[in-house]
Amino acid sequence: MNIKTMNKWKISTVVLALVAIVLAAFLVKDNFDSVSPKVAAQKAVDYINKNLTSTPGTFASVDKGTATFYKFYIEINSQKYPSFVSTDGKLLIPYDSMDISKASSPGTAGSNQPEMVAKASTDVEGNFKAITDENVCTEDGKPIIYFFESTTCPHCQWEKPVLEGVVKEFGSAVSFHESIDGDKDTDVFSKYSSGSVPTLVIGCKYWRVGSGESQGADTEKENLTKVICRATGNQPESLCK
Repeated sequence: MNIKTMNKWKISTVVLALVAIVLAAFLVKDNFDSVSPKVAAQKAVDYINKNLTSTPGTFASVDKGTATFYKFYIEINSQKYPSFVSTDGKLLIPYDSMDISKASSPGTAGSNQPEMVAKASTDVEGNFKAITDENVCTEDGKPIIYFFESTTCPHCQWEKPVLEGVVKEFGSAVSFHESIDGDKDTDVFSKYSSGSVPTLVIGCKYWRVGSGESQGADTEKENLTKVICRATGNQPESLCK
């Protein structure tokens, strides 16, 4: 999804960003004997694209990171991300290494997270997060629904008709903002997402990265309705029973 402002790597739904992945190892299933740095790195990129992200990346470069690992770069949305793959091509450690011998500066915990993601929140319907200290934002007195998508994102294409159907039912009770390929509301997008789409922000208080595809259209419609009702103060009553 080649969007200028969407320049962070995210894994798919279970759908979460690579920057949110705890530095952990994943076993590459297809074993092979001695391999060159480029072959090992490409194998790792293929594994990442298949298992860890809905935003395909491409192999950028590789070098000898340590005695047992190659350091390589995967490029996603014109942004390069460093990771490691073992020299035998069997073990992948996504994202860059961290020197834990150096203490971080006070107050830097979570500094790489988008502003709203770092705030305290609770889980609500449909895997949405409700930001504890955020008020519902409105436009002409109506809660604003932001939908960030890409024309090349299959999960966005699945989510779009479901969301539009629910928004249509709410009619004049909400204000719908649709951003395609980062064409608008980029300041809002950067507060809630590290770069992945679809990203849904309902009334600035409720947000989710990823689609409701795994739950099915009927359940997603029901969940969207409940979350939007939260933002509208349970209006209209015909929908928010």
